[in-house]
Amino acid sequence: MRIRHTLPLSAAVLAVLMSGCADEQGGSGPKESAAASTQPSKPSASSGGTRRPWEPDDALRRAEQALKSAADDGTEAELVDSGTAYLGSGLKKSFRASGDTPYRLEITCDTDGAEELTLTLSRGADEQAYGVGCGDREADHFNLPAGKPFTAHVEAEQNGTGLIAWRLTTIAPGDVDGCDDDVDGCED
Repeated sequence: MRIRHTLPLSAAVLAVLMSGCADEQGGSGPKESAAASTQPSKPSASSGGTRRPWEPDDALRRAEQALKSAADDGTEAELVDSGTAYLGSGLKKSFRASGDTPYRLEITCDTDGAEELTLTLSRGADEQAYGVGCGDREADHFNLPAGKPFTAHVEAEQNGTGLIAWRLTTIAPGDVDGCDDDVDGCED
């Protein structure tokens, strides 16, 4: 009986998974069951300046917690869509934003090394770029009016390791906090 060494194979499979396997819309990504790592963890920067081990399953849990923290602001939100994408694939997702209730996009990232990614929200020729903090305890959120389709885009980081998690919800018009259309932007 021959003993096979599976650690190199497991490491290769993990490398392929983390390099990016998103669908053509950029909406699928790491799944908790596929995120287990057999490699030793590497340190990663967090927003607090401390170092913590970066592992895919832990990163997904942290990202989900950041999304949950953003949703715990007292608003009555209804989930429309959500997903994850690998940093190596980036994110390019279009939303119809139909109906008459405002939308809120919550987005976060958890990466090995990058402290911030650039999210570009666009609608037709209009676009706005925003920095999204990676490893933050609360996801960033952006308001978008109903009836106006928009696209969320984060460039792929070919040499990056990490994930992007997002959630789109509808909220009551009275729960819109700050700018009511983050694609057009608002003057302070």
